[in-house]
Amino acid sequence: MDARARRSQEKLRSAVISLAMAAPIAEITASAICRGAGLTRDTFYRHANSPVDLLADALRAEIDELMTALPESDAIGDGERALLEHVRRRAAVYRGAMNPLLAAPIRSNLDQSIRGGLELWARLHPQIVPELFVGDEAAMRMAVAYAAAGTVGAIEEWLRSDDMDVEQAVEVILAASPEWWLH
Repeated sequence: MDARARRSQEKLRSAVISLAMAAPIAEITASAICRGAGLTRDTFYRHANSPVDLLADALRAEIDELMTALPESDAIGDGERALLEHVRRRAAVYRGAMNPLLAAPIRSNLDQSIRGGLELWARLHPQIVPELFVGDEAAMRMAVAYAAAGTVGAIEEWLRSDDMDVEQAVEVILAASPEWWLH
């Protein structure tokens, strides 16, 4: 992506995040995002199909940046903590994307990010993987999908509460996780 397109993308991401902090994503229009970014609708549609897709892209970029630290982590809870800190910081945005579940593109991004983190964790720590999954890619994908979907569901429930205590949420999610992930 050239520098001009990257600047436009960043302006659009910033505008949609700002607007989503104040209003549910279902109420935000492409025109409002364009006004906030100082860009045209044509530019908007070169970067996104809809406001919710743009919001999902903006949140995904933030999560991707957080996940770069995962290989240096000592415990799986470090990645969980970083993700939950992001969700807490953007709680108004995520809550504005729920009706009653997270909008599909945003939920999908969380799921994909968590899956990627779990797959990386298992590759970095092969000794934790149960015998049943060793050499069975389909079984491992199922285990990762199960854990990721559960984590997304837990995040949605956490967003419904008034208590945004990250440490408690990390403890609850890890306690609900299969123990082999934690070794």
